[in-house]
Amino acid sequence: MAADNPTKQHLTPPESRSGFFRKSGIAIIGVTVILIGIPLIPLFGPGWLIVFTGLAILASEFAWAGRVRDRLRRTFLGVVGKQDPAK
Repeated sequence: MAADNPTKQHLTPPESRSGFFRKSGIAIIGVTVILIGIPLIPLFGPGWLIVFTGLAILASEFAWAGRVRDRLRRTFLGVVGKQDPAK
């Protein structure tokens, strides 16, 4: 009976221009945060945290950014985990 109701026919709303502007805005913000974090990596500061934050912002709209974030996190944890301060 749901097929008889014309309001139930469309499950997803049609694409609008705001989707493009939202995706573009998130891309600009995410890339800016990453570019701020990269120079801070060798300095004493939260460089990696800022880079991961930028990738998390990008991953909210782009699947590739989520894959990059996960791969970078595994690599980072592997490198940090191998350093033993007792040795």
